[in-house]
Amino acid sequence: MTFSLYGLLTDQSPPFSNESLADKLKAYFREDEKFTLSFEQLPFKKDKTLAIRWDDWLVRASYEEGEAVRNDSIEIQQRTKEFSVTDVSDVDRRIRMVFGSDNEKAYTNEIIYLMQFLGEIDGIVIYDPQQNDFLPSDL
Repeated sequence: MTFSLYGLLTDQSPPFSNESLADKLKAYFREDEKFTLSFEQLPFKKDKTLAIRWDDWLVRASYEEGEAVRNDSIEIQQRTKEFSVTDVSDVDRRIRMVFGSDNEKAYTNEIIYLMQFLGEIDGIVIYDPQQNDFLPSDL
């Protein structure tokens, strides 16, 4: 089953672009021989996304910003306000990762590595929309 994570970038987070995200991912996984990264243009999308692969398993990542991200952040705040102390309603930048199915759990380590990669970004708040919850900052 596929799932996604939103890395909500607060005011304490550094500037990002798809290109800088690609550079940081390449540096993070530089010693992993099976890791590949390329830019791909999806139909009906304005910007390219990053296709991260290990063998034939795929994760799509993209840096997104603007009003649509802010609207999603407001929705996240509404859904989590009962249990969260973090107000994310003004966040208008994020890194979105969509993980391919891994029913055999062959890429569990890679999923964990990508979560750790996100967790190391200053000021990031990682939201799991499937669980409607935030991941701990110390992954």
